[in-house]
Amino acid sequence: MNNRSGISSRQLGALALTAAGLPIFRLCCRVSWVWALAGGLAAAGTLSVLTALAERRRTGSPSSGAARHLPPRGKASPSGAARRLPPRGKALWGVLLGAGALAAAWESAYAFPETAGSRLAAGLVLILSAAAARKGAAAAGRCAGILLWITGGLYGTVLVFSLSEIRAEWLAPTGGPLDALKVWGALLLPGAALGLRGALEPGARLPRWPWWAAAGLAVLASAVTGGILSPALARDPEAFRTLARGVSVLGVIRRFEALVNGAMLMSGFALCTLYIVVFLRFFAIYRGPKKSEKKFEKTQKKC
Repeated sequence: MNNRSGISSRQLGALALTAAGLPIFRLCCRVSWVWALAGGLAAAGTLSVLTALAERRRTGSPSSGAARHLPPRGKASPSGAARRLPPRGKALWGVLLGAGALAAAWESAYAFPETAGSRLAAGLVLILSAAAARKGAAAAGRCAGILLWITGGLYGTVLVFSLSEIRAEWLAPTGGPLDALKVWGALLLPGAALGLRGALEPGARLPRWPWWAAAGLAVLASAVTGGILSPALARDPEAFRTLARGVSVLGVIRRFEALVNGAMLMSGFALCTLYIVVFLRFFAIYRGPKKSEKKFEKTQKKC
């Protein structure tokens, strides 16, 4: 597959929404649904405005579209944003993207909190994410298109079978505005997908639906977790995994913890891949020419 092919709007949206699964079920589900709603709407609104600005800039520039796709092999050049930033700004942005990728890999390792191999899992996620990112934004988008259905089915199974056990008295608002601020910050993390606007296919538009879908999912996860475990127990870092251990299906208690572990691992992989892809595009670090291309260039020089 050509590494210079663009990513479609649906694939970019799938990558962003799949990546949002990790912050939603690691942090957003632990706050009251009221503050999850406030923070989710604020985050979706913020990202929608940023999407509109990025889309206007992308379509209004003569260098947009296919002209801003990946450079030819061996002739990579920094993106427009990288050229405009001063050296310190470039270094800071690189540190933030790298820290985001490391944090995503580390958080995904919490899918196995009771095992000694959690650090090994984090390293494995980081290696696999880097390998996927090296294939380009289009390959990452195709991978996310599959993972979105898998993680959606896994998370959805736990949420749907838990709805009947929600206690209305535990849905009363608790916490404070700081919780809404946490949700707002957590749901901004997948917004790094806006850094791939230059990788879109010609004629494709930046998607807005992932931001609103993530906000709605955060509210649902928060309501289910707090309404079943109680607001106090929902504050525990392993709240959603605790919820998955006692889901009742047709009157029989089923342990869906393994499903949640797998979904979190895949969400962490998507978020880590997203940050690495943006990092590679921002600094224009792509694969060099193939050996056959190098041999052809040497032959041309001799002639």
